[in-house]
Amino acid sequence: MSGAALHATSGAPLLQVEGLTVAFGRGDAAVTAIEDVSFAVGTGEAVGLVGESGSGKSVTSLSILRLLAPSATIRGGRILFAGRDLVTVPRSEMPDLRGRDVAMIFQEPMSSLNPLMTVGDQIGEAIALHEQVSPQAREARVLELLGGVGIPDAAQRRRAYPHQFSGGMRQRVMIAMALACRPRLLIADEPTTALDVTIQAQVLELMRDIRERTGTAILLISHDLGVIAEMCETVVVMYSGRVVETGRVADVFRDALHPYTRGLLASIPRLDGESRRLHQIPGNVPAPGARPRGCAFAPRCPVKVARCEAERPALTPLAPGRGAACFVAGSEAA
Repeated sequence: MSGAALHATSGAPLLQVEGLTVAFGRGDAAVTAIEDVSFAVGTGEAVGLVGESGSGKSVTSLSILRLLAPSATIRGGRILFAGRDLVTVPRSEMPDLRGRDVAMIFQEPMSSLNPLMTVGDQIGEAIALHEQVSPQAREARVLELLGGVGIPDAAQRRRAYPHQFSGGMRQRVMIAMALACRPRLLIADEPTTALDVTIQAQVLELMRDIRERTGTAILLISHDLGVIAEMCETVVVMYSGRVVETGRVADVFRDALHPYTRGLLASIPRLDGESRRLHQIPGNVPAPGARPRGCAFAPRCPVKVARCEAERPALTPLAPGRGAACFVAGSEAA
């Protein structure tokens, strides 16, 4: 893939996902995991992809990098990165793009790092894969990256193995690896899962600082709306494999349009006001092979109408920069 091919036209989003549909399995046994997913990430923008476990967030992110399991197939849609459709890029060219142009931070660093290699060698390997630099220049970059993500005594710690780092430090190593080749888009899949509150705050602050310094766009995947509110300008809410609401974070948090989004926001603990029992959305996200005929959220929705159980609502613009897939969104009933 040539560098010229990766330059987006002026004003176009850096990443444009359009109607993405992914299924697992073959033939009549195939099950649709995500369907008609669309959203965009602008250059230097931070977009949050949020929803409960099983909503399709990780499948969406893995589709962007073509890292899906062999049993998965992209059945429809486009994934435009800087104007080029990644769905049609030959599989042999994808390793050249991963890490160099689009990088990913995975949920659990201990399962993503090689336990038999030092952290410095793993970061250096990422650089060597995409850039022709001398060993001395590569080593200098490794130390710079480790220092840049806040790992003290980088010259000594680069010789350590993953098990010799804490969970927070391993996540910092993963971030350093992701940034090794200065990608234009960073996909962070639950980057603070299983970290204590203090370390979580440090990791988020690190990502915010990196974005400000480098202009890297971020697609942040999380079930934590507090993290999305702190890090992102735009939020995309997913439920049961579909996008159910989109909009600016401030607008969605102030006045959510979809009953599912409202339920998620009501479930956030508050420090102000009187203590109260946390809101709970009844039921569970349906399995991909057991979705109802109409709106997937209808069995759990407190404001559903008859139409909701018979038809599947499309994502519809309801206000400037706002959209919701709901027949009652914006009504007094919602």
